Amino acid sequence: MRFRILGILIIFLAWEVLSRFVNRLFLPPLSEVMNNLIMLAHTQELYYDIWVTFKRTAIGLSIGTVVGVTVGTLLGSFRTLYQTLRLPMDFVRSIPATALFPLFIVLFGLGDIVKIFVAAWAACLIVIINTLYGFQNISHTRMLIGKLKKFSFGKTVRLIILPSALPYIAAGIRVSLSFALIVELVAEMFLGSQNGLGHRIFAASSVLAMEEVYTGILLIGTLGYVLNSLMLLVERKMIHWSGQG
Repeated sequence: MRFRILGILIIFLAWEVLSRFVNRLFLPPLSEVMNNLIMLAHTQELYYDIWVTFKRTAIGLSIGTVVGVTVGTLLGSFRTLYQTLRLPMDFVRSIPATALFPLFIVLFGLGDIVKIFVAAWAACLIVIINTLYGFQNISHTRMLIGKLKKFSFGKTVRLIILPSALPYIAAGIRVSLSFALIVELVAEMFLGSQNGLGHRIFAASSVLAMEEVYTGILLIGTLGYVLNSLMLLVERKMIHWSGQG
């Protein structure tokens, strides 16, 4: 913990010193950014923007996780289905979510639904791949035991497949969190949003209020770090068998 704090202090010190030698439109001093953060901390709008971004990302991540685990489980359980859908799935996965924004706008309009959907889309694809990877690493011994005991498909999934694949699924969820947050912020910038951290940064950059832009960036980094740390904590508590044969 001491080294983490020291690393942050070194970065902040370098930021403050470097800002004295470059254009403030590129890098405003950290002291001015912190003053802007303190000023905004006394306004309700800032907390509302944080909440809106968190809510949209969390809902999108939840939907993407449920769909991703379900689809990944089906593809991992039925090899014929996986071979059939592998090419179109790889094709869709290669398309950046931001490139599909025009299509999403046509389908869902410019409200909250489209912003939640793009976060869910980004999360879903990653969770599917990690779920499949988890299925490929299931112990053959455990599967053989299930066959010998004549487990049904549902019981096999519940007692053998999911516990074995869950560490990979959890890792996929943590990775997808970052992607969902990034796509959500881009959606808030360019899909007609009137609130959220992405909208706040875009609006501030439009008037060259760089202190507020960097304030938003710091808040986004903090939000992402806190969410990832919470998910890692839950993962360690719930998936205690990870790494065991």
